[in-house]
Amino acid sequence: MRHFFPLLVILLLAPLAQAQSFDEALQDCPGLLLATGSNTQQIHLQMTDDPTEMTVIWATDGLSENEIVEYQPSSNVGEVDAENYCYGNHNMAFHMATMTGLPLGQEIEYRVGNINSDMSEWYNFTTIDPSATHFEWISIADHGDSSEGMDVSEAIIADTDAQMVTVSGDISYADGEQTAWDNWFNFQQESMTVIPWLTAVGNHENEPGYEFAPYEHRFDSDQQIESETFWYSRNVPGVHMVFMSTEHDYAPGSTQYSWLEQDLSSVNRDVTPFVIVYGHKPMYSSNSYHGSEVELRDSLEEMYVAQGVDLVIAGHDHFYERTWPVSAEAVMDTGNDDRFSRGEGPIHLVIGIAGRSAYEELDEPQPEWSAYRENNSYGWTRLVYDGDVRELTLTHHRIDGTIGDQFTIQESTSIVESDDSSALGHIGMDSVFAIVALLGAALRKR
Repeated sequence: MRHFFPLLVILLLAPLAQAQSFDEALQDCPGLLLATGSNTQQIHLQMTDDPTEMTVIWATDGLSENEIVEYQPSSNVGEVDAENYCYGNHNMAFHMATMTGLPLGQEIEYRVGNINSDMSEWYNFTTIDPSATHFEWISIADHGDSSEGMDVSEAIIADTDAQMVTVSGDISYADGEQTAWDNWFNFQQESMTVIPWLTAVGNHENEPGYEFAPYEHRFDSDQQIESETFWYSRNVPGVHMVFMSTEHDYAPGSTQYSWLEQDLSSVNRDVTPFVIVYGHKPMYSSNSYHGSEVELRDSLEEMYVAQGVDLVIAGHDHFYERTWPVSAEAVMDTGNDDRFSRGEGPIHLVIGIAGRSAYEELDEPQPEWSAYRENNSYGWTRLVYDGDVRELTLTHHRIDGTIGDQFTIQESTSIVESDDSSALGHIGMDSVFAIVALLGAALRKR
């Protein structure tokens, strides 16, 4: 809805390190026609690492000058020519702009398009205040455009309390057919114009004939075109979120490994008590189709345990599974009434249930580290951070309206009674758990 207060119009496209002129875009996109009307579509918000900014990306069916974003309120006033870019032989032009100087926790009104011919309707989003004491979001993986996937999308669109969506890879399943991406974005636009969707790259983003180019051009992690940045982090209320790539080198000594080590060691747990790592392939999975990515676990598990990662959220196997707090396949604690205290070891989730055909064959017997699993449902995971009590609650929703699983991780110094008397249940012993886990992993490697 349009506001009736005086419009503070801001025409701003953030300068990019790899800025591209309109003439350069014409040279790089020879297959695109010059457009008199831009037919603005596929509008979607992208978070930067600055909470006072928000990037917006959109597509048009031809190259046109004077593509802009208008937004209010803000203290900045400026106008910069649009960035126009394309990839491969796909017949769409893309545009990226960053709104800056945004007040935290307030509603922003914006629109995008060609100032001379074809502007979009007005949209509204609320900036995320990292100091807020309440935050809700949705996590999915392995989505696509099946009827079940559309059911998940409609549930996300209907959820007016969610402030963000995360996707742990395998997003549209375009697999080389670029119109599948166009259709996927247009279907999600009702949500993506209101809240940002943050993504980790999956194996299906490595497309025949294109490799990762469509993913690089359609999503943004650092406000640069074709930056090839596949790992990044963001802070939201109570949670430090890490998005890593299981599709690129993560072995010790690699660029990604070094970045993960630096990023995780820099987290201020007083500000963000919980840490979640999003990636596509799972360290722990008892599904018989793919199963656990042992090489990934051998490379990164010790680091995750030592740095106190609380959740690792993956997809790849099309089922739902939750582990106990675990390290080196050893259960660190079984909690009490589905409540766990952070610092005992990461809980791993496989949530590849957002639309692709279910993988129903499971490993038997169920591994000791597997706390809960189901192999024939579709849905999404909803997360709520409550800063008043500093705890994180996760709920697995099925598309039929039922709840499949729910648990809470709390930051506490109390003692949790464990159902397993042999399991460690004392909170505040982070260093003990880390040492035990590291020793176990070292022995296993030997």
